[in-house]
Amino acid sequence: MNTLKTILTSLGLLFSLILSAQKSDTPTDLPYSNKIEVSSKALESLFLAPEIISLDLAPDFRLEGKIKNRSDHGSSVTSLLIKVESRPGGMLSISRHTDPKGNIYYAGHLLKLHEPVGLMLIEKDQHYYFIETQQRFLVAE
Repeated sequence: MNTLKTILTSLGLLFSLILSAQKSDTPTDLPYSNKIEVSSKALESLFLAPEIISLDLAPDFRLEGKIKNRSDHGSSVTSLLIKVESRPGGMLSISRHTDPKGNIYYAGHLLKLHEPVGLMLIEKDQHYYFIETQQRFLVAE
């Protein structure tokens, strides 16, 4: 009898794990309280900008700064290092990657010297967000 209970309990747990694994998160389900949605178009404009940048990445997120370094890593990856003047002491490191199918992906983070919190750019369901993250987790990247 105990073996039957164990088997039925195991099957129930397995079924509930399968159902929970199939649940897809929506962008509003991101477990971060402070997230800023940024359009792909705004991110692309960073890579098309001349040395001086002044643009709204989001309604409440204006980026003003100067490109300190632009580097190409092969034909598919471009990286920028931007000194952010709208956040004194801030540096934005951002990269654009183009896969063989022509899809473009962005990754990056904004750090500020002597601050405990930074911003990390993440992609979720083809939307990009800057989320607040402890800088100690970002520096290791």
